Amino acid sequence: MAQVREVPDPARLRLDSYPFVREVPARFGDMDIQRHVNNVAIASFYEDGRANLNMRMFGEGLFSQVREFRFVVLETRTRYLREAPFPATYRVGVGITRFGRSSFEYGLGLFHDAECVGLCESVLVHMTSSGPTAVPPERRALMEKYAFPAAVRPESESGQPADR
Repeated sequence: MAQVREVPDPARLRLDSYPFVREVPARFGDMDIQRHVNNVAIASFYEDGRANLNMRMFGEGLFSQVREFRFVVLETRTRYLREAPFPATYRVGVGITRFGRSSFEYGLGLFHDAECVGLCESVLVHMTSSGPTAVPPERRALMEKYAFPAAVRPESESGQPADR
């Protein structure tokens, strides 16, 4: 029996759908023998996007200070849509696509210019010293501001969307 390939949500293929965007330059060491960005580097681009959104939500000290909570990656799935050329600067779009009691899912897109070259889904679990723990309401409220797709934001005085 032939496997049915899942068709991505069209909103996932548009950078403006993501509530958080992080620019990531490809380094020389990220290149493979075909002069494309290799799969390990692409995984690190997604990780960079997740980590920077976490710091945006919970502060710069999230990874450098002792906290009563942490997030642990449970699962990550990556889908490559196109080759990622080198040299280039990429943009990683990040949004939270699903909220559970103690877990949530990031939806990420990797963009070269306006073209989506890949998608990633990562499930993270909210942990305390007791193990997996429900995300407290005040923490969830911060996270909901970055729900996917991006909510329409008021424009700043420059005409650009605010907080982008």
